[in-house]
Amino acid sequence: MIRVFWYLIKLAAIVFVAIWLAQTPGEVSLEWLGYRIDTSVGVILLTAFVFGVLAALAYRFWGLLLRSPRSLFDMFDRNRRRRGYKALTKGMVAVAAGDATEAQRLAHKADALLQEPPLTLLLQAQAAQLQGDENAARRYFEAMLEDKETRFLGLRGLMTQSLKAGDYGTALTYARQARQLRPKTPWLLEILFDLSERAGDFPAAERAVKDWARTNALPAPEAARKRAVLLTEQGRRADAEGRREEALRHVRSAHKLAPDFLPANLLMARLLDETQRRREALRFMEKTWAVQPHPELVRLYRKARPGETAIDRVRSLGRLVEGWRSHEEARLALAEAALEAQLWGEARRYLTMLLEAREGRPPSERACWLMARLEENEHGDAKKVRDWLMRAGEAAPDPVWVCETCGTMTESWSARCGACDSFNSQKWTEPQRVGAAQPLALDETPASSLPAPQQAETPSAKPAPPGVPPSPDEAKPPARAVGA
Repeated sequence: MIRVFWYLIKLAAIVFVAIWLAQTPGEVSLEWLGYRIDTSVGVILLTAFVFGVLAALAYRFWGLLLRSPRSLFDMFDRNRRRRGYKALTKGMVAVAAGDATEAQRLAHKADALLQEPPLTLLLQAQAAQLQGDENAARRYFEAMLEDKETRFLGLRGLMTQSLKAGDYGTALTYARQARQLRPKTPWLLEILFDLSERAGDFPAAERAVKDWARTNALPAPEAARKRAVLLTEQGRRADAEGRREEALRHVRSAHKLAPDFLPANLLMARLLDETQRRREALRFMEKTWAVQPHPELVRLYRKARPGETAIDRVRSLGRLVEGWRSHEEARLALAEAALEAQLWGEARRYLTMLLEAREGRPPSERACWLMARLEENEHGDAKKVRDWLMRAGEAAPDPVWVCETCGTMTESWSARCGACDSFNSQKWTEPQRVGAAQPLALDETPASSLPAPQQAETPSAKPAPPGVPPSPDEAKPPARAVGA
């Protein structure tokens, strides 16, 4: 609207000047070089206007002549860059398709056309990797470090090469440099966490987990569990070096982050007892058992109550397992305690309930061994003892720490699987039975080798038959559930 308004104003001004010239005609005389020219004012003005237009056209034409070489150069440059970007794009597609030869050809073409190394270095490095030339790829990645726009890509490439070669220390160095450039990149924080944990730099790994969680790429519960694993591993290593108070601080923090994390709870229970916090240890074991029954808790609970008689031990274990008496571990613990107290009826009752609860599944090894002990101690029936020992050879294996990634079994927990190196993959469970174990032959446990029942003041004075594990007071303490 404003433009129309100004156009009307200009048109009105032209009309006004034309009318004014028509109403006030004048004469102009010009003498120059012996010539005399007589004309009107209107003709003079029109002549001046025409000369002005011609001068403007001549000026523009002269400027166009001066700019033509540069314009042609710019046109050729634009065409070259267009072809260079096209080659760069096709090269990326060739890399994605795994065509190393085509990717290398297009990389050289893009580099020649664009003449901007930062744009083509990544393509050249990836093409070199496709051809298996890691040294050339490393040179390209290192060249990318010189330009601030491609430095992050260069660090990522060098870090990936180091990871592929198993050089985790060098990869960690590149990851730390990359984090300074992009501190909120989720995949980088994940790699930094993994590499810091491998290097034993647990504080740095924990910081990486916290930053990772702040990006919302890692759920809060999973972040808390990872931190609990890190703290438990720190506690385990501090305990192995004799720093029990420090180890206890770590596992307390782990328990607060993940109250259901079994390795932290088992280690905390043992450390509370070993640092003379016996009452707290007993309360903690009872609380933990109510949520996570575990045979290590039974061993630690018995150890934390020294000097008990066999009968007292039955009562105290009853308090421990009160929250979950129907669990298989509870019945095994009560049956073993009853055996030590020579309460044959109680032991048989718990073992019978245990076997019936298996609902057609084969009994566990420990249950078979305890039945063998019961038959030997109560009746001295060598035949039944041999039967139970043979069944133990075909029984379901007892729970152990099993890696959920590779299936490796171990008696002690650690943050990483020793076989496949996966993080926090071990779970306390009954392993899958690969094949039936060979049962004991009759001549391997002859009746003459089985001691006859003896009367003794305590069951611990009785030798166990071959193949039957002795009671915990007789045997060397088993390997700790949390490695020390």
